[in-house]
Amino acid sequence: MFVPRRSGMAHVQITWVGRTTEQKRKIAERVTAVLIEDGKAKRENIHVSFHDVPATNYAEAGVLVVNQKRTP
Repeated sequence: MFVPRRSGMAHVQITWVGRTTEQKRKIAERVTAVLIEDGKAKRENIHVSFHDVPATNYAEAGVLVVNQKRTP
């Protein structure tokens, strides 16, 4: 879907798997508050989107993250 961009639009994309709806609500409220207070953005021009991308759906250096060995 095409969404026309307005001048001064702030779009924050957060990729972080496993957050609850309540956590996302609080994060969106706080991110919005920071953009209003520090960035002088208008509330109606702020969009926050959440993308739950599990480790099975992305790779680093050509290896799925789920298959990478991590050291503690």
